Amino acid sequence: MIHFQNVAIGYNQTLLEVEDLTLQNENVFALVGRNGTGKSTLLRSITGQIPLLTGKLTIDSIPIAGANASELSRTVAFVESKFDGVPYLSVADYLALGRAPYTNAIGRLSKFDWEVVHIIAAEMGLTSFLEKDTSTLSDGERQLCAIARALVQQTPVLLLDEPTAFLDYANKQLLIDKLLKIASEKNKCIIFSTHDLDLCIENKVEFLLLNNRQLLSKKCETKEELITSLEREDANL
Repeated sequence: MIHFQNVAIGYNQTLLEVEDLTLQNENVFALVGRNGTGKSTLLRSITGQIPLLTGKLTIDSIPIAGANASELSRTVAFVESKFDGVPYLSVADYLALGRAPYTNAIGRLSKFDWEVVHIIAAEMGLTSFLEKDTSTLSDGERQLCAIARALVQQTPVLLLDEPTAFLDYANKQLLIDKLLKIASEKNKCIIFSTHDLDLCIENKVEFLLLNNRQLLSKKCETKEELITSLEREDANL
């Protein structure tokens, strides 16, 4: 669960304000807004990469401000918009990077750590890819690997920055299906930024609208309803 209380987000000046908003686990939220309105800034603020200007942001009652790197890495996982793969890095070793918050000083994985890797690989349909070089995979396969690596991290919150941007329609739908299933079955709160509005509406994904320096949660059944909501916010300027 993510809770915002009188939060101001930005760099030298406020880019986004969130007065009082709670995002429950077992839900997937599509973060939408015009370019430059602060989608990536919001995601990086939740991860603690960008300090809050004011207010309090907690994940499962853990305040993000002041949390150390170890606490943060066990609380929230972040997936970049594209993973290009790394030559000679196998899928198994890439997924194992998600266990870094739980390893000892020399980074040695335990038997349990490897069990987690193999369980998540099986759940994501990646078992047959474990020995493959990550740089040889397709865009869709690499994106599933990136999400699997984040799941191996075993955090209550999962954030994704435009994960569908470089995928074809079939892989976009597959990804949405996976995220909805993960949130429900693994009791996670998932937020992903996106421009694929139609796909989100078709799959009944709840929206987080970012407009006029505000963040609002809203369910929209049609694209027209979503656009009208954004236009109505603009009219308040």
